[in-house]
Amino acid sequence: MNVFKIKNTTILLLALGVAACDASDADSAKTAQSSAAAVAMSDHEVRRQRGLDVIKSLMATENPGDFAEKFEAEYGALGSFALDFVMGDIWSREQLSRRDRNLIVLTMLGALHQTNQLSYYVPGALNHGMTPVEIREVMTHLGAYAGFPRALDAMAETNRILAELGHAPNAKGLPGSERLSDEERRQRGSEVLARLSGSDLPNPDKVLADLAGKLGPLGSYGIDFAFGEVWARPQLSRRDRSLLVVSVLTVLGRGDELDIHVPAAVRHGVTKTELEELMLTAFAYAGAPLAVEGMKKVAEHVP
Repeated sequence: MNVFKIKNTTILLLALGVAACDASDADSAKTAQSSAAAVAMSDHEVRRQRGLDVIKSLMATENPGDFAEKFEAEYGALGSFALDFVMGDIWSREQLSRRDRNLIVLTMLGALHQTNQLSYYVPGALNHGMTPVEIREVMTHLGAYAGFPRALDAMAETNRILAELGHAPNAKGLPGSERLSDEERRQRGSEVLARLSGSDLPNPDKVLADLAGKLGPLGSYGIDFAFGEVWARPQLSRRDRSLLVVSVLTVLGRGDELDIHVPAAVRHGVTKTELEELMLTAFAYAGAPLAVEGMKKVAEHVP
C-alpha cells in the first residue's frame, strides 16, 4: 500500500471537511441573518396590521390600507410613525377600552386647541361607543379646565362634524344648562368635593374659609361653578370626568393639580393601569416630557 497516497487522501478529505464546515457555518450565519430580518419584518408587519385594525374601527372603513398608503405618502416617516406607533402600539393596547381612549384623545385635542384633528376622533368616538351627548359634554367640561375660548372652538368643530354625520341638534338647538340657585350650586359642589377628596360631606362655608386666604374669590367659584355646575352634570359619569380632567392637566403640564385629581380619579373608579394608559396616550398626543411627568404623578399617588 502506498502510504503517501493514503496520507494525501486523508489530508484531502480533512480539507474538504473543513471547507464543508466553513460553508455550513457561512450558510448558518446567512440563515440566522435572514431569520433575524424576517423577525424584524414580522414585528413591523404586526404593528402595521394592528394600526390598520384601529383605523378600521376609528374611521369605520373597510379599506384602512388605502387610507394608510395615502397617509404615508403624504407625511413620509412621520406618517409611518403615526400609523405604526400611535395606532399600532398605543391605540391597540387592551389595557384601556377604545371608547375611553377616544374620550381621552378628544379631551387632549380640545385642551391643546388642535381642532383640525377632531375630524378623525369625533367620528371615532361614535364608532367606539360614545354618544353625541357625551362627545359634546367633553367640550362643555373643557370650559372649566382649559378655558372657554378653547372649549368653544372645540365645540364648534365638534358640532360641525356631528351634523355632517347626522347628529345635528333639533330645530330648537342644544339645551342650555340648568338654572340653579346659589344654594343648589353650593350643595352640589360640596357633594362633588366630598367624593373628590374621599371625605365626609364637608361644610362648604368652612371649606371656603380655608380657601379664602389662598385663592380668594376663585375658591368660591371653583366650588360653585366647576364642582357645583360642571362636575355635577349627569351627561358624563364621574369616572369619565376624572379621565377627562387628568387628561387636561397632563397635557397642560399642571402637576400640582394632578396631585389632587390623580387620587380623585382612583376614588371615581379609574385603575392605576388605566391612568398609566392615559399617560401613554399623552406620549403620542402631547409629547414624551409631559407624559413622563404625568406618569411620575401616577406612581407617586397610586400604589
